[in-house]
Amino acid sequence: MESHDSLVNNTLYQLAEQNDLIVFIFEPDTKQFLYLSPAFEQIFDRSREGLLYTDLFSLLDADDQSYLEEAYQKLLSGEDNPTGEANKNLEFRIALADETIKWLQVKPLLITDQHHTRLITGTAEDITARRHYIELESRHANKKNAILQILSHDLAGPLATIQSLSSVISTAIQSYKNEDISRLIDLITQTSKRSIKIIRDFIEQEFLESAESDLVKTRVNLVEIVGQMLEEMQRSEQYLQKTFHFIHSDPTIYAVIDEVKFVQIINNLLSNAIKFTSDDGVITVSIDDNEQTDTIRLTVKDNGIGIPEKYHASLFDKFTKARRPGLRKEVTVGLGMSIIKTIVEWHQGKIWFESKENAGSTFFVEIPRYGAYHK
Repeated sequence: MESHDSLVNNTLYQLAEQNDLIVFIFEPDTKQFLYLSPAFEQIFDRSREGLLYTDLFSLLDADDQSYLEEAYQKLLSGEDNPTGEANKNLEFRIALADETIKWLQVKPLLITDQHHTRLITGTAEDITARRHYIELESRHANKKNAILQILSHDLAGPLATIQSLSSVISTAIQSYKNEDISRLIDLITQTSKRSIKIIRDFIEQEFLESAESDLVKTRVNLVEIVGQMLEEMQRSEQYLQKTFHFIHSDPTIYAVIDEVKFVQIINNLLSNAIKFTSDDGVITVSIDDNEQTDTIRLTVKDNGIGIPEKYHASLFDKFTKARRPGLRKEVTVGLGMSIIKTIVEWHQGKIWFESKENAGSTFFVEIPRYGAYHK
């Protein structure tokens, strides 16, 4: 009768053989795969027989080689895996023989067998379609955010001005005691107020829905993401009447983030910079990769009116008293900076700022380079 262990091993083998995921067992000392499931051949379009580590490593995209090598060395040392838990998803690109680029997601686990032989086992999945979907969604989100900036800045601002002027006119004509004119002015005031509320509610709902959804992290080029956002802003410079600059230490700075939520962080910081910077002002976004500390720092700097010192301590509080309308009476969301701080902390990061009245503000966001790997 088949032993219990043999039955389990045979069952697991059959499961791996029929799985759409790549199931693998790799021996670091010999740099050889002891097992690769048939799904490997479907994804890589090559035979799994006799595959060596160096062969597979050569298929990696150049930008991802150092990332995966570092993750591999940390896995072997146990540095990021003190409890023996499987490491979180590693995402990287491979180039096939026909020059097709695919994204793989790998979840590895370092184990030691009864003979003290180190083995790396785990699963790998083709996530190319998922990545393309996320990138497409992100591009649409960037365009939407740029439109919202114009909506809040160039539509809500004039409406607030109309509302204020109608109140002034209403007071000025009281002595005329003309009820028809008074009703018309009151109609202008109420219509402006309702329109501003519609804009405020719409922007707030967009913001909260994005912030409250589950965190889904992927490995992305942060320079590319921020660059796309600023391109949309720069196309709108004539409407926003601001100049945008983008500075980065390297054209490819990768981070493991929830792209949609991290875009919300940047969008909120840019929105505040726009609201509190006068026409012809300058807004500068910079990204720095610090390999020594394994951190990435995003900076958003403006030369606007700054933040009064009395608001510094409470800026990130929920329903903070630091909530202020923009220079053109643009709408603001009281929960904004509180939620932004929370999203930054979800990425194991921190946020802080430096500001002085009439001398501008600078916000700093610092996150781990490989947030999902360390989590």
